Amino acid sequence: MTEKEFKETVLPHHQLMLAEALRLLKNRDEALDCLQDAVTALWKSRKELTKVKNVKAYCMKIVYNRALEMIRQRKISDSEYGKNLQSDVTSDSGVEHKEKVAILRKALKLLPENEREVVMMKAINGMSGDEIAEATGLSTTNVRVLLHRGRKRIKDYMNKYYGL
Repeated sequence: MTEKEFKETVLPHHQLMLAEALRLLKNRDEALDCLQDAVTALWKSRKELTKVKNVKAYCMKIVYNRALEMIRQRKISDSEYGKNLQSDVTSDSGVEHKEKVAILRKALKLLPENEREVVMMKAINGMSGDEIAEATGLSTTNVRVLLHRGRKRIKDYMNKYYGL
């Protein structure tokens, strides 16, 4: 892949990639570093990039993984991590809302890694099943199964321990 082809293929997703990094990292400087690392990684793997069917999903996966790596490196606290999940629990107010977010964080931590990753990509990143499949290398059927199992485990956990 030439530099021109790379620019035409990857750079149209630049703003979306930055938005994802900002959403996850909550810090513009870190998000810009994450984006730079992601674009560098994409450039280094540009020969393989021609084989990717959904470049947007692939770019988002690279940014997502790099942001998670940065979060792990700074050992983000549970309270900061939970802010990413607050949009999923919107019907309650005040203390109840915060409690449900905390419960949801606990439930997510209990999921197997593959289920947690797929649920997070769907619920937080807003990725479609096809985009998740492309980004993870899983089949769309497997993505649907993992989403179903993950959601069911979260629901069961919340019902069992908190009657929600």
